[in-house]
Amino acid sequence: ILRRSEGSLIRQFERAFRAYGVEVFFEDEALHEIAVRAAREKTGARGLLTICERVFREFKFEVPGSGVVSFTVTPTLIEAPAEVLAELVRAGHAERDKARRAIVTEFAERFSAEHGVHITFEDEAVDAILAQAEAANVGVRTHCAEAFKDYQFGLTLIKRNSGRTEFSISSRAVA
Repeated sequence: ILRRSEGSLIRQFERAFRAYGVEVFFEDEALHEIAVRAAREKTGARGLLTICERVFREFKFEVPGSGVVSFTVTPTLIEAPAEVLAELVRAGHAERDKARRAIVTEFAERFSAEHGVHITFEDEAVDAILAQAEAANVGVRTHCAEAFKDYQFGLTLIKRNSGRTEFSISSRAVA
């Protein structure tokens, strides 16, 4: 019923998470645990949905937007969903943060190549950029393009007048 029935619960959950860009995989042992719990509650096939809803309720709210791109439903997840969710979201945030930082680095490299001056962002500056992008509810790349659109003019002037070509952008400059 969980995997092969028409309108399978598992396919429903897979589609629901996929709509948010998250792939979910189910281990057979986890499906067995769901079935055992429903049998213990003597709720029959309808109880399968109740068990799944109970287990995945918080996942549906927390996982989308957390940076998690996939997860596997295991017996451990069925037994301790809150603990598994907390770890999954923590890891997802770390991955999202790493990817967003890479966008800032890529922007600096592209800027350097296009304008003939080499820029780097100090760690605190990257933190400020990420915070500003989040506060403005825009992507990091979009925020960088807007926030630093006029920097090439000033840096080119400095380069022409002093010969300096290397610039480290601080959090103060970002602010």
